[in-house]
Parts: sequence; C-alpha cells; structure tokens
Amino acid sequence: MYSEEGYHTYTGDAKRVVDVELSKIMPLVADLGLREKIEYVLRTRGKRLRPILVLLSAQSVGGRIETVRRLALAIEMLHVATLIHDDILDQDIFRRNELTVNTKWGVRDAVLVGDALASLSLYLSADYESEIVKIISRTCLLLSDGEYLDVEEAMDTRKESDYLETIRRKSASLFKASTQCAAIAANASRDETDALTEFGENYGMAYQIKDDLSDIIPLEDALPQDINEFRANLPIIHLCESAKPEVRDELFQAIVTTKTQNPHEKETALNMLREGLESTGSLRYCTDKINQYITNAITSLEPLKESIYKDYLVGMAGSLRLKY
Repeated sequence: MYSEEGYHTYTGDAKRVVDVELSKIMPLVADLGLREKIEYVLRTRGKRLRPILVLLSAQSVGGRIETVRRLALAIEMLHVATLIHDDILDQDIFRRNELTVNTKWGVRDAVLVGDALASLSLYLSADYESEIVKIISRTCLLLSDGEYLDVEEAMDTRKESDYLETIRRKSASLFKASTQCAAIAANASRDETDALTEFGENYGMAYQIKDDLSDIIPLEDALPQDINEFRANLPIIHLCESAKPEVRDELFQAIVTTKTQNPHEKETALNMLREGLESTGSLRYCTDKINQYITNAITSLEPLKESIYKDYLVGMAGSLRLKY
C-alpha cells in the first residue's frame, strides 16, 4: 500500500544506490587531468529524479535494481553534463549554493568537464544492449538541439508550439530516456515499454513548465532562489499574447528589469509580471497545462500491473500537480 513515508524511504535508498555506483566509477577518472573538477561536480548531490525514475520504472515491470544500477548512473551523468553546459550558456555563478564550474575554473574547463561526463554516460550505457546506447546517444543530440533552440529563439516571436518542442527536447527527452531505457533493460513487454516511455515524456513536460513558472511565481511557499534571464517560456508567451498591445512593451521592459542587480527594481518588475499572469489568466492556463501533462502521465501507466512501484510512479507525478 502506498504511503508518503514509504515513498521517501524508497527514494532515500535509491539515492544511496546511485552514490554507491558513483563511488565505483571514480577510479575511471583517477588519472585524468580533469579529475579534481569532475569530483567537485559529482560530490554535489541533487534530487536524483532521473535515476530514481530508472530504478522505479524497471521495478514496476518486474525488473531488478541490480540490472539497472549503472544505467541509472549513466542517466545522471548525462543530466549533470547538461547542467554544466546550461550554466555556461546562462553565465550562472551558483548551482545548489556552490560555485559553478565555469565560475570556479573558467568556461574552457567547464566545457571539457561537461564533455567528460557525457562520455562517461555513454561508457556506462555500453554495458547494455545496442538499443539503449542508441536511445542515450539520440537523447544527447536532442538535449543539445533543445538548448540551442532555447537560446536562439527571440522572446517577441516565439510561439507556444515552439516552446513546447524546445522543452520536449531540452528537458523531457532525458526523462523519457530514463523510463524507456529502464523498461528495455528490464525486458518489459512492448506495451509496458510504450507506457513507461509516454509516462517519462509527460512527466518531463510537466516538470519543466512548473520549473519555468516557479522562476516567476513562488510555488508551494518557495521563493525563487535565482532569477535568470527570462527566455520565452510558457508563462511569458501566454502573458504577452494575452496582454493588450499597449501593455506588451511594459511587460518586455519588466522582463529585462528582472536581470538588474537592484533588489527593489527587480522585485517591482517581478510583481508586475505576477500581476499580469493573474489578470490575463496565464497562471491558470499554465497550471492547467501542467496538470494535464500529469494526468496524461498517470493514465499512460494503465497497462502496468498493480504494484507499489507503479504507485510510487503515480505519486511522483502527482507531486507536481498544482492548485489554482
């Protein structure tokens, strides 16, 4: 029977599994000139959402954790590589209250560390069948292309369809790869594999839209930790499309102002954006979009047999749901 306590116990154990596997591969980088920088990145523990999805997905179709431990780590290595490259492009100074690699050692070394981690991901995935290696390789391409689309598209011309395709590649593709590869490694049936693949993508879409929304609106009593350069994400797209033409220029100026170092000006600009999101119905629109992706994710799991692991997947998706 599902319980919050049981779920938290499971995720705690899953994180320890990833940490154990991580300690096993450290000898692979012992002789590298980048060793110090790689160790610096890997000692910072994140949420481990993607490797947890790997373990849960495999177990939900009757697989064993032992068969997907290295796969879970491969997915996490690729995720960390993308974070490093994101930090370079966004010129971020901190990541989880630690200096980013590009801040601490410079852009050149940060690029090389990100490349090394992506290589480690492919090395680990080589333990599995060729289909899994192809999926992870393809996901590398999608992640890079999604990042390119994100920085390339202009704020004032981007459409919702463009945004959704960008996050499908930049973010949801790795969640999708996590669940799909886990199913294949666990010898799931075609229906089970398709179900978990669809779950991963829908979960990833909901996760990214919620993350973009949380940059502007405090969600669940959590204030935004860092206001990055606003690109054309869904809240901003819907807000600008819904606002009156005479107000649109003011909104764009407010977006620019959020990048100022003046706390008062930044907060004033954020308040204007928050009020605009409320008055135009953009907040409700984004909330509904997130919840629809969550519903789709949960519905996609119907072909799976009932189990505590399926319940944990449902609970994991449900935790993203927002109330308006």
